[in-house]
Amino acid sequence: MKIKLINVDEFKTLLLMHGFTQRSYGRAINISEPYANQIANGTRNPGPLVAKKTVDLLQVSFNDIFFIEHACKSEQSDSKKEVI
Repeated sequence: MKIKLINVDEFKTLLLMHGFTQRSYGRAINISEPYANQIANGTRNPGPLVAKKTVDLLQVSFNDIFFIEHACKSEQSDSKKEVI
């Protein structure tokens, strides 16, 4: 499962509305600047702790800015095996 931003532009707007740059957002939740930038740009997904710190910082609910993508492997059938 992956935690993903719902909308990158809305997240960046929310940061600005709360007075944060991407750099200050990262500092506020104690993550590196590159990691903060990657989250804000949607190129990297936050872990559960970072997502929790983010929603607490921005005073929103998890579902306001994130969603959980369920990545399931395709079910493989045993029908390809030959019975001898």
